[in-house]
Amino acid sequence: MLDAALPMIPTKRLIRIDKCRAELLACAKAVARLATHRKIEPVLAGHVIHDLEIRQVLATIVRRWTIQIKPSFVSTGAANRPRAEQHQEHVVPVRVLVDRMIMRPRECRRLLDTALIIASVTPAEHQRLGGIYTHFPDLYRRMLAEDVSHLPRLGKQRYRRKRIKLHRRQAQTRKRRSQTS
Repeated sequence: MLDAALPMIPTKRLIRIDKCRAELLACAKAVARLATHRKIEPVLAGHVIHDLEIRQVLATIVRRWTIQIKPSFVSTGAANRPRAEQHQEHVVPVRVLVDRMIMRPRECRRLLDTALIIASVTPAEHQRLGGIYTHFPDLYRRMLAEDVSHLPRLGKQRYRRKRIKLHRRQAQTRKRRSQTS
Protein backbone atom coordinates (compact mmCIF):
# COMPACT_ATOMS: atom_id res chain seq x y z
CA MET A 1 0.00 0.00 0.00
CA LEU A 2 1.37 3.41 -0.95
CA ASP A 3 1.72 6.01 1.76
CA ALA A 4 -0.72 8.92 1.34
CA ALA A 5 2.15 11.43 1.59
CA LEU A 6 3.89 9.95 -1.44
CA PRO A 7 3.17 11.42 -4.84
CA MET A 8 0.70 9.49 -6.96
CA ILE A 9 2.97 7.38 -9.16
CA PRO A 10 1.55 4.79 -11.53
CA THR A 11 2.21 1.22 -10.35
CA LYS A 12 4.12 0.30 -13.53
CA ARG A 13 6.52 3.18 -12.93
CA LEU A 14 7.08 2.07 -9.32
CA ILE A 15 7.88 -1.43 -10.54
CA ARG A 16 10.29 0.03 -13.10
CA ILE A 17 11.99 2.18 -10.41
CA ASP A 18 12.30 -0.84 -8.09
CA LYS A 19 13.78 -2.93 -10.90
CA CYS A 20 16.20 -0.16 -11.86
CA ARG A 21 17.32 0.27 -8.25
CA ALA A 22 17.82 -3.48 -7.86
CA GLU A 23 19.98 -3.53 -10.99
CA LEU A 24 21.99 -0.47 -9.89
CA LEU A 25 22.53 -1.96 -6.43
CA ALA A 26 23.72 -5.27 -7.91
CA CYS A 27 26.13 -3.35 -10.14
CA ALA A 28 27.41 -1.22 -7.25
CA LYS A 29 28.13 -4.26 -5.08
CA ALA A 30 29.81 -6.16 -7.92
CA VAL A 31 31.95 -3.22 -9.01
CA ALA A 32 32.88 -2.18 -5.45
CA ARG A 33 34.10 -5.73 -4.76
CA LEU A 34 36.52 -5.40 -7.70
CA ALA A 35 38.42 -2.58 -5.99
CA THR A 36 41.87 -3.54 -4.78
CA HIS A 37 42.63 -0.56 -2.53
CA ARG A 38 40.12 -0.39 0.34
CA LYS A 39 42.16 1.83 2.66
CA ILE A 40 41.13 5.29 1.46
CA GLU A 41 43.51 8.14 2.26
CA PRO A 42 42.11 11.69 2.16
CA VAL A 43 43.86 13.42 -0.77
CA LEU A 44 42.92 15.82 -3.54
CA ALA A 45 40.76 14.08 -6.13
CA GLY A 46 43.44 14.58 -8.77
CA HIS A 47 45.94 12.70 -6.63
CA VAL A 48 43.86 9.53 -6.29
CA ILE A 49 45.77 6.74 -8.06
CA HIS A 50 43.92 3.56 -7.09
CA ASP A 51 40.85 1.98 -8.68
CA LEU A 52 40.23 4.93 -11.03
CA GLU A 53 37.93 3.12 -13.48
CA ILE A 54 36.02 1.48 -10.63
CA ARG A 55 35.50 4.94 -9.10
CA GLN A 56 34.10 6.24 -12.40
CA VAL A 57 31.64 3.35 -12.67
CA LEU A 58 30.52 3.74 -9.05
CA ALA A 59 30.06 7.50 -9.51
CA THR A 60 27.89 6.79 -12.55
CA ILE A 61 25.80 4.34 -10.52
CA VAL A 62 25.32 6.97 -7.79
CA ARG A 63 24.27 9.57 -10.37
CA ARG A 64 21.85 7.13 -12.05
CA TRP A 65 20.29 6.38 -8.62
CA THR A 66 20.07 10.14 -8.05
CA ILE A 67 17.89 10.62 -11.12
CA GLN A 68 15.15 8.62 -9.41
CA ILE A 69 14.92 10.69 -6.25
CA LYS A 70 13.53 14.14 -5.66
CA PRO A 71 15.46 16.77 -3.70
CA SER A 72 14.79 16.56 0.03
CA PHE A 73 16.08 20.04 0.77
CA VAL A 74 16.13 23.46 -0.84
CA SER A 75 18.34 26.40 0.08
CA THR A 76 16.81 29.74 0.96
CA GLY A 77 18.43 31.18 -2.16
CA ALA A 78 16.98 28.54 -4.48
CA ALA A 79 13.53 28.30 -2.89
CA ASN A 80 11.80 30.85 -5.13
CA ARG A 81 13.78 30.23 -8.31
CA PRO A 82 12.48 28.23 -11.24
CA ARG A 83 13.85 24.68 -11.39
CA ALA A 84 15.86 25.61 -14.48
CA GLU A 85 17.86 28.03 -12.28
CA GLN A 86 18.54 25.47 -9.54
CA HIS A 87 21.41 23.01 -9.25
CA GLN A 88 20.92 19.60 -7.69
CA GLU A 89 23.66 19.01 -5.11
CA HIS A 90 24.54 15.84 -3.21
CA VAL A 91 24.40 16.62 0.52
CA VAL A 92 26.86 13.76 1.02
CA PRO A 93 29.27 14.23 -1.89
CA VAL A 94 29.47 11.55 -4.59
CA ARG A 95 33.16 11.15 -3.81
CA VAL A 96 32.35 10.16 -0.23
CA LEU A 97 29.69 7.67 -1.36
CA VAL A 98 32.11 6.10 -3.86
CA ASP A 99 34.93 5.93 -1.29
CA ARG A 100 32.62 4.29 1.24
CA MET A 101 31.40 1.74 -1.33
CA ILE A 102 35.00 0.81 -2.08
CA MET A 103 35.87 0.61 1.62
CA ARG A 104 32.89 -1.60 2.46
CA PRO A 105 31.02 -3.03 -0.55
CA ARG A 106 28.41 -4.60 1.74
CA GLU A 107 27.29 -1.10 2.74
CA CYS A 108 26.23 -0.12 -0.80
CA ARG A 109 22.50 -0.51 -0.13
CA ARG A 110 22.63 1.36 3.15
CA LEU A 111 24.65 4.18 1.59
CA LEU A 112 22.26 4.61 -1.31
CA ASP A 113 19.18 4.47 0.92
CA THR A 114 20.51 6.59 3.80
CA ALA A 115 23.17 8.95 2.52
CA LEU A 116 22.09 9.79 -1.01
CA ILE A 117 20.28 13.05 -0.31
CA ILE A 118 19.76 15.85 -2.80
CA ALA A 119 19.43 19.58 -2.12
CA SER A 120 18.36 22.22 -4.63
CA VAL A 121 20.77 25.15 -4.47
CA THR A 122 21.68 28.15 -6.58
CA PRO A 123 24.59 27.82 -9.00
CA ALA A 124 26.60 30.24 -6.82
CA GLU A 125 25.91 28.15 -3.69
CA HIS A 126 26.93 25.01 -5.55
CA GLN A 127 30.22 26.69 -6.46
CA ARG A 128 30.78 27.86 -2.86
CA LEU A 129 30.36 24.33 -1.53
CA GLY A 130 33.19 23.19 -3.81
CA GLY A 131 35.16 19.98 -3.38
CA ILE A 132 34.86 18.01 -0.16
CA TYR A 133 38.61 17.58 0.35
CA THR A 134 39.53 21.11 -0.78
CA HIS A 135 37.02 22.96 1.41
CA PHE A 136 36.21 20.49 4.20
CA PRO A 137 39.13 18.09 4.80
CA ASP A 138 38.09 17.47 8.42
CA LEU A 139 34.52 16.59 7.41
CA TYR A 140 35.82 14.36 4.63
CA ARG A 141 37.92 12.37 7.14
CA ARG A 142 34.93 12.04 9.45
CA MET A 143 32.65 10.96 6.60
CA LEU A 144 35.08 8.17 5.79
CA ALA A 145 35.21 6.98 9.41
CA GLU A 146 31.77 7.43 10.96
CA ASP A 147 28.72 5.21 10.66
CA VAL A 148 26.57 5.60 7.55
CA SER A 149 23.71 6.93 9.68
CA HIS A 150 25.83 10.00 10.56
CA LEU A 151 26.62 10.96 6.96
CA PRO A 152 23.50 13.11 6.34
CA ARG A 153 24.22 15.19 9.46
CA LEU A 154 27.89 15.58 8.48
CA GLY A 155 26.90 16.52 4.93
CA LYS A 156 24.62 19.28 6.20
CA GLN A 157 27.56 20.76 8.13
CA ARG A 158 29.08 21.77 4.78
CA TYR A 159 26.09 24.04 4.20
CA ARG A 160 26.20 25.53 7.70
CA ARG A 161 29.89 26.33 7.37
CA LYS A 162 29.26 28.15 4.09
CA ARG A 163 26.20 29.89 5.61
CA ILE A 164 23.76 28.22 3.23
CA LYS A 165 20.47 27.61 4.98
CA LEU A 166 18.63 24.43 3.97
CA HIS A 167 14.93 23.82 4.42
CA ARG A 168 13.14 20.50 4.08
CA ARG A 169 11.30 20.51 0.77
CA GLN A 170 7.63 19.80 1.19
CA ALA A 171 6.41 16.74 -0.66
CA GLN A 172 4.28 17.68 -3.61
CA THR A 173 1.42 15.29 -4.06
CA ARG A 174 -0.70 15.08 -7.14
CA LYS A 175 -4.41 15.07 -6.49
CA ARG A 176 -6.53 12.56 -8.29
CA ARG A 177 -8.87 14.05 -10.86
CA SER A 178 -11.84 12.75 -8.91
CA GLN A 179 -10.71 14.72 -5.87
CA THR A 180 -10.35 17.99 -7.79
CA SER A 181 -13.52 17.76 -9.90
